[in-house]
Amino acid sequence: MASACSQPHVHYNVGGPMLNKVFQAACDGDLPIFKALVVMLDMGRGRPKEAIEALRVEDAGELEGFTALHAAAKGGGLDVCRYLVEELMVDVDVVDKKGRTPLFFAIHSKNVGTAKYLLNHGANQDKVSHDGLSLLHSAALSDNCPMVELLLAKGAYVDPVADCGTPLHFAASEGHYGTMKILLDYNADYNKMVNGETPLIAATCADSKSMECIMLLVKAGADLKGALAYAAKILHEKKVVSNNFFKCMMEDAGADHDVCIDDEPMVKREIRTGGLVSLGMDSLKKKDYRLAAGFFSQALDLDPGDAISLSNRSLCWLQMGAGDKALRDANKCRKIRPDWPISCYRQGAALMLLKDYEGASGRFLDGLKLDPVNAEIEDALRTSHTRH
Repeated sequence: MASACSQPHVHYNVGGPMLNKVFQAACDGDLPIFKALVVMLDMGRGRPKEAIEALRVEDAGELEGFTALHAAAKGGGLDVCRYLVEELMVDVDVVDKKGRTPLFFAIHSKNVGTAKYLLNHGANQDKVSHDGLSLLHSAALSDNCPMVELLLAKGAYVDPVADCGTPLHFAASEGHYGTMKILLDYNADYNKMVNGETPLIAATCADSKSMECIMLLVKAGADLKGALAYAAKILHEKKVVSNNFFKCMMEDAGADHDVCIDDEPMVKREIRTGGLVSLGMDSLKKKDYRLAAGFFSQALDLDPGDAISLSNRSLCWLQMGAGDKALRDANKCRKIRPDWPISCYRQGAALMLLKDYEGASGRFLDGLKLDPVNAEIEDALRTSHTRH
């Protein structure tokens, strides 16, 4: 992706004196000097196109195969581009040894005017270089919003696939909110799966700076549960999940950002009920209590008043032998839902683990009063009386 010439005007030293002079004039857009040099190259044979096309960088460096049109596009030499394309009729999509066209270098150097000219004169907006990256990939990776917009407006395919994903994957993984918004406006596939990752997974595995990107994808309709399941897999493998993985999805975006959060409560419920809690329940069924407790904890970060998650996490602590934590969650659960028999049962079970059998009996009795036909609570009350 890197290029040897990152500024519009550079000093070329890539070959012999004549090649350097020609490329320098092309890069600078100095048409009179460039034309004079082409005449010298032609040596009166009347074949200036052949003369200029034969002039290429031949070393094995970054610019191998580089032509005068590449140099003009990279430097923003629009007049030279016109002369080469319209008068000499050189191939607008001529490639260097890496398969990069002049349009690639115009995009990479942010020369919008030159890029527009090349596109208007037949440059292929979907050209893929030898590394498998399209022009849109390159623009998205560098967060070059004007070029992303230009390519898409000229008909570039919005979802080309490379080894690392689509342009939306690239933008999401780098936290490029502006580029992502443009891609989504052009109907980029926000659930495109490449090598096991969707753009949302790419965003959630990035740094917390991509919080706006995560929210943007969620509100577009991205597969949230799939991203959460990916996090579960990482946790199962005891790998580190990026900081604030779940929290960053719901943090206030702030007034200075373009993200609308009017529907944030709805998104929170979707994350909690459709994602974290269901993943926690799956882990609970598999008796992976540590992982289940982690999911319920994340759900409670989003909704501290969720009695179901408190009850389930209390059960996890109980199964892991953490009586104090189990009782703490059970007490919170009962405070939120005092008329729920399960909250009483969780209190009693935690107290049994802590060997407070008298206290446990009282909680089980409270639960049985609320649900007189609950056989599980009745058995627990009988056991507590026996030990008491």
